[in-house]
Amino acid sequence: MQKVFQLCFGGAMAAMIALVPIAALAQVGTSCADCPNYRGAYSIENKTGTTIHYQYRWGDKHEWKRMTLASGVIETHSYPLGEDPHRQVPIPYVRFDRIGGDNNVTFKEYKMGFHAIGYAGYGPEKNKTQPKRYVFRYAANSRDLDLNAQ
Repeated sequence: MQKVFQLCFGGAMAAMIALVPIAALAQVGTSCADCPNYRGAYSIENKTGTTIHYQYRWGDKHEWKRMTLASGVIETHSYPLGEDPHRQVPIPYVRFDRIGGDNNVTFKEYKMGFHAIGYAGYGPEKNKTQPKRYVFRYAANSRDLDLNAQ
């Protein structure tokens, strides 16, 4: 019985030793779990006391997307930057009816700024988590709406 075990065990060991060079030649992939991953982001807060309807887009070639923002709410818009926080991306735009209560639509449009936020990857770089902040507010006359950077 001991001889049978030695033959089986010895044969298995020989097969494993023979396969080691084959396994060593296999290519090992790399992981990007610790690579930087950024988004360009800005946020809009509604401090008007009423719901605001606005539109936004990234770049002047894309369709406008409609948004409804309740009072007291903050909405964040973002665009992927990948590993490069300085990557060139389409300029973000926001437009809205700047005069409330007149039963007309008088658009005001802004080119928006944004901050690169996200995971900086492994190493000494700090993670950036705050988008560029904007706030909707009415003027003292309660009719003229504007969007201001904070």
